[in-house]
Amino acid sequence: MNYQVNGLTDIYTILANERRVGGAIEAESIRLSSGEVFKNPVITSIDYTGSVFYTIGFVSDSGLKMIVNVREISSIVSPVHKRIHELRNSYYKSIKVKEKLKYLKRLCEVNEGCCTEPFVQEVQAIVNDIGLESAKGVLNVSLLREHQKAVQIAS
Repeated sequence: MNYQVNGLTDIYTILANERRVGGAIEAESIRLSSGEVFKNPVITSIDYTGSVFYTIGFVSDSGLKMIVNVREISSIVSPVHKRIHELRNSYYKSIKVKEKLKYLKRLCEVNEGCCTEPFVQEVQAIVNDIGLESAKGVLNVSLLREHQKAVQIAS
């Protein structure tokens, strides 16, 4: 994944489509006009009215949650759209992995005994996002491997 983010519009689009595209937006740092610098922040929200963006929410590596007016931000250094398991922000990474595992477990319970294409695609997207090691505790990964082989043979 690791796509460069080229502005507030890109950030908004990724956050609005989080379930479909997965991942998170992590920057090297965010510097506020007061001089404070936050390393490895993950941008969690962005608010706008009309075409004017006015606040950005982010979580720092130390777990500090901030909502900042856009005018208070001096710079956002190297924002990148990454998969959850690639994040350097360990605080946000652990929260997001727990959240995705809870969703994955519930998804598997609801679809128990049913292996439809949309279900397998959704599971595969979640596993790709959080990493196979994280998913092993909740999911029987042999299901994905078997389905992947069947698709490859049929292709």
